[in-house]
Amino acid sequence: MSLTVEKCLQAWTNSLRQMNAKADIAFFGDSLTYYGDFSSVFPDKVVCNLGLRGDTIQGMIERVELVKMLDPQKLFLMAGTNDVATSSLGEFKKWYESLIKVLIDNIPNAELVVFNMLPVDDVDFTISCNNEQIMKCNEAISSLCIAYGLRYVDIFNVYARYGKLPKEMTKDGIHLIQREYVKWYSVLQRLIG
Repeated sequence: MSLTVEKCLQAWTNSLRQMNAKADIAFFGDSLTYYGDFSSVFPDKVVCNLGLRGDTIQGMIERVELVKMLDPQKLFLMAGTNDVATSSLGEFKKWYESLIKVLIDNIPNAELVVFNMLPVDDVDFTISCNNEQIMKCNEAISSLCIAYGLRYVDIFNVYARYGKLPKEMTKDGIHLIQREYVKWYSVLQRLIG
């Protein structure tokens, strides 16, 4: 972690601690989470989006204190897209399990709900990961959720068409265009409803 990121993380954590900020629902992830307007789905709840562009599973482990400060009742997790291309399946599973353990240990009263990773468009765009890797990692996430008794939500297949993210749903092969978040919001409404 760079010194600048570390200082920002300390500042955010201190601010939340001093404000005694609490959230009913927290979203924890990378840029796919960051761009979501999840508070619009739950207008009667205090919602905090802790998505961080470019974050990795290891980076999220370092940010768990932020989530802990919020003491959410529900915690929605999506992680791993930035790790798929740079780690073996074994490494991915080990890091993801570490993240789950740290979240459970630090926020034991939160209901942890785990989304698998979204598909990508690795046909029309040149990107660093592919759907075969993502599907294998999603299987690892599913097995970890079973092992830890966590709710696992398959969002991959909500978006996948012919095994990939359709070109019209993305601007770069990985990130959703804003109007496509409505599918994710619909899944969330069914989960909470």
